[in-house]
Amino acid sequence: MHISNGIIGGPVSLAYGVVAVGLLALCLGRARQDLNERLAPMAGLVAAFIFAVQMLNFPVLPGVSGHLLGGALAAALVGPWVGALCVSVVLIVQALVFADGGISALGLNISNMALLGTAVGYLALVALLKLLPRTAAGVGLAVFGASIVSVVLASQGFVLQFVLGGDVPLTIGYGQISATMAGVHALIGVGEGLIAAAAVTTVAKVRPDLVYALRGSRLERPAPGGVPTKVFLLGGLAVAAALAGGVSYLASGSPDGLDATTLAGCTVDADGVITGGSCIAQQATDHELGGSFLADYGIKGIDNATGLAGLIGVALTFAVGLAIFWAARRRRHAAAAAEQAPAPVAAEK
Repeated sequence: MHISNGIIGGPVSLAYGVVAVGLLALCLGRARQDLNERLAPMAGLVAAFIFAVQMLNFPVLPGVSGHLLGGALAAALVGPWVGALCVSVVLIVQALVFADGGISALGLNISNMALLGTAVGYLALVALLKLLPRTAAGVGLAVFGASIVSVVLASQGFVLQFVLGGDVPLTIGYGQISATMAGVHALIGVGEGLIAAAAVTTVAKVRPDLVYALRGSRLERPAPGGVPTKVFLLGGLAVAAALAGGVSYLASGSPDGLDATTLAGCTVDADGVITGGSCIAQQATDHELGGSFLADYGIKGIDNATGLAGLIGVALTFAVGLAIFWAARRRRHAAAAAEQAPAPVAAEK
């Protein structure tokens, strides 16, 4: 689902970038109301975990793979406002450090995966939890369903963007693009749903107070004798590191659902080079940082370094996310302290 440079025209990309900045500012303002000493580091962990799992492409059709988007997962664990920021941190690190997703397309990608995906995932989660019990199993089932809805609608966000800003003469119509994206991403959504459900259910059993979707229930406060927050965070980071540093070597090398769709109508050789036809991918241009040190999740000058690059990415994403969320939390507390401070008394004459 990472859109490359050139797929969508400059004016539409710029417009989506402006909208994304405005909506992220809104999310940051609303997130300050939720952030506390437990949620801030948890948000950093969620960002690092999503980065790690996005490296694990899994096959969904012959020659087509998918990976986690993370909107419903983030919304379930840290809420919609903080969740959108978590996914955005991942996308920004991927674009600026790993040359994954064009920089000029960053607003497009944030709009689809971080904003639309998280919002839809949260709304679907809320609706499903009206029917399911607020337990570990119930929230797991809700996240599974919300993930499928979130991924499919996020894919349609790209279709709208291409209708507005794509100028490639196609051999297939917009309706076929929409149907193809929806069908492939429904399968990807099932895979994402299984991953998200497993993650959220595990957290709900170990530290239910850290699951935003369970807030307001009897599980809101930490259970006596539960896993300490620092131990939980270190354990979560260890899992993310293991996924990015080791399991990533097993990831599918096939193009993901978006890339496969953009190649529809073209013929491609064994090296992935377009040799004929007409398709969306022909409009793609090189990444601005394509030759950078960590481009394409490798390390320049070192062979077979995907795992090491993944470890760097997990650490960097956690550090960036934690810094942003702690800063937002500190600003919230500073503003609250200023409001509660007594007004100065005027000196008597």
